[in-house]
Amino acid sequence: MSNNQIIRVVAYHFQADCEIQGDRLTRTASCPDQAQILSRSETAMTLWWPKYRSLEYLHRNPATDEWILLNSRGGLHFLCTDPHAKEGTRFIVSHEHKTVGYLVAKNACSTLLGTALHEHNGYTIRETGAQNPIWRDGLACSQVRGHASYNAEKLGSYRHIITYRNPVDRFVNLCNYAWCIAANLLLPYTAACKDKRCFIETILLLIKLNDRNYPDPFEVHLQSQYNHFLFTHRIDTVIRIEEFSDYIRKEWGCEPYNCNVDNKNELTADDLIPEDIEQLKQTSWGKDWLIPQYYGNLVYKNANK
Repeated sequence: MSNNQIIRVVAYHFQADCEIQGDRLTRTASCPDQAQILSRSETAMTLWWPKYRSLEYLHRNPATDEWILLNSRGGLHFLCTDPHAKEGTRFIVSHEHKTVGYLVAKNACSTLLGTALHEHNGYTIRETGAQNPIWRDGLACSQVRGHASYNAEKLGSYRHIITYRNPVDRFVNLCNYAWCIAANLLLPYTAACKDKRCFIETILLLIKLNDRNYPDPFEVHLQSQYNHFLFTHRIDTVIRIEEFSDYIRKEWGCEPYNCNVDNKNELTADDLIPEDIEQLKQTSWGKDWLIPQYYGNLVYKNANK
């Protein structure tokens, strides 16, 4: 890298061009405070701000040629994280079916919550015109419980269920969801992505950086299934996504209430290359391939099939 250059820094609270001169970095023209560059490589940078007596860490995203501002653990800053995420996996309770259902992002958690509510006195999710109205419905969101609110005395006799999805399928679903359905999900880090290849490579990097956040709150859509499984109170039944509708029909005696609008498929598995899957396996998502082995005896099997 040259000694004098302009780089684009992307943080959750601001995005700005910064100037590097020697071992100094100036954030913006309107904010002329300078940071000392303590270390610097092609992909990482450590800054010391004398005025604020604070360290900052930057990581380069080669796909967009931007530098992502990291937190003190070298992970991502997100305002949309659930403050209870570091406690453990969130869950909902269906007293009608004596079930504790753990919520794993991109694993039919909206359908699980919607079905439980629909069965509760026929409650209907209020249509808002949003991509996914359930997470904008006050009553629906109030039913989501933090890990620490679990009451073993009241819920110990309930069946504890969790869903599992093939990791590649879940990754594709996440990418497609953030690409063409909820485009603001991972902003500002994906704002500069102009094509699918750039977007996929950026999501892979965000997953790696998100892995560094623990035990601080993390972005739940980027979190591995394995970590969701690990931080539950207990698991009685693991339901593969492809069996989820059959499970609801057989065990709950009703139709799944699908209130999520995931019917656009602009980004598919065909957009992945083998290197993408190998990179995914090098993150915390790599352990997701082992879940069927670890929890094999708990996987739901439909006797009618």
